[in-house]
Amino acid sequence: MYLTRNVKERCVMARVMRQKQMHQENFSLKKYGDWSKAMRAARVWVKKKLPKLPPKISSKGRMTRRNHSGEVGVHWSPGIVKRPNDNVYQCPRWIAKWPGCQNRGGISWMVKQFEHEGAFVLAVLSRRFETINRDKILTEFESIQGTKKYAEIVSKMKA
Repeated sequence: MYLTRNVKERCVMARVMRQKQMHQENFSLKKYGDWSKAMRAARVWVKKKLPKLPPKISSKGRMTRRNHSGEVGVHWSPGIVKRPNDNVYQCPRWIAKWPGCQNRGGISWMVKQFEHEGAFVLAVLSRRFETINRDKILTEFESIQGTKKYAEIVSKMKA
């Protein structure tokens, strides 16, 4: 962890990012002789450097510039599916993901079934509850339809 073997530059790079600041050191083969010695020196550097650095900031719930939906952990997918017989289908959907989600790809809500707004609201509710229990999410969805809470969620939708 934190180490990269840079074959082209013939060095081991040790890099640690904390609070948007990169801490880096290079360990060249010219100085250390071979890969194992350079790797060992890099590990020692990382081991000494880590206690001096501030703790990691959790990314959970943090909006990033890559987010295009307006809600953390919710994204739009055009859902292009290509079958082995070369037929191409579109299944547009909103997808919710979170750390520790049981479904590797998250939980998705089809636009064809729930319309664009409804699928987005369902994805947001999935993310907020962090559950793949569709019955629970649909029950909450039905209870907030037409309310101020529903309108607030829809107002966040960017895509």
